[in-house]
Amino acid sequence: MHLFYQPDPHVFELDEEEARHSSKVLRLNSGDIIYVTDGKGLLQKCVLNIQGRKVGYEVVESKKVEKRPFSVNMAIAPTRKAERNEWMVEKMTEIGVDRIDFIVTEHTNPETLNRVVNLGRLNRITAAAMKQSQQYYMPIITVGNKYETFIKETTDSLKLIAYVPDHNKVEHVFSKVKKDTGTTLLIGPEGDFSEKEVSLALDHGFSTVSLGATRLRTETAAVAGCHAINLAQYL
Repeated sequence: MHLFYQPDPHVFELDEEEARHSSKVLRLNSGDIIYVTDGKGLLQKCVLNIQGRKVGYEVVESKKVEKRPFSVNMAIAPTRKAERNEWMVEKMTEIGVDRIDFIVTEHTNPETLNRVVNLGRLNRITAAAMKQSQQYYMPIITVGNKYETFIKETTDSLKLIAYVPDHNKVEHVFSKVKKDTGTTLLIGPEGDFSEKEVSLALDHGFSTVSLGATRLRTETAAVAGCHAINLAQYL
């Protein structure tokens, strides 16, 4: 199935990048069938109409794909390298994530945030990953929310923070997940959360969880946590 992304369901034309991909890479022709999603659950079966560089389409069938009965929401202190944040977002999108919040913690340098987290580029990456993995909902991404504000405003019924105190054991995130519910998982920065931040999270209903026996980089921890939450829903 050839899946394309057009965020405006009232525009029956692929943008320049999508048009080039359809004709130059996939070698599609007028009359071929494609599928188009708006990233909000709308799936349209369409017939291509290629006129030079302009690639339009006619919708022949349309349906709304229901969201899954659970949500995976990841709050992450970004790494110091843009490519690692981009890889992390791509892989979480492929696995299945509803929301990604890049938050500012005590160990996050706010001056470098915009340099390592380019929202426009991340949205393009998520669109590509959504199509590649044959999904119809594009994750929401936010940047720059302060840790304290995020903690106080989180409303998911299950709120978890990836943090293991010294000489202490906590349950793996997999064992904490409840089926068909919303889960928020906090992933700390290089240098981890401060004790004050952990206390604040616990005071607002978060529970500490482990991501395994080894120490993980931020981007690896985020992908591992996202996968664990998804996997727990199907077993």
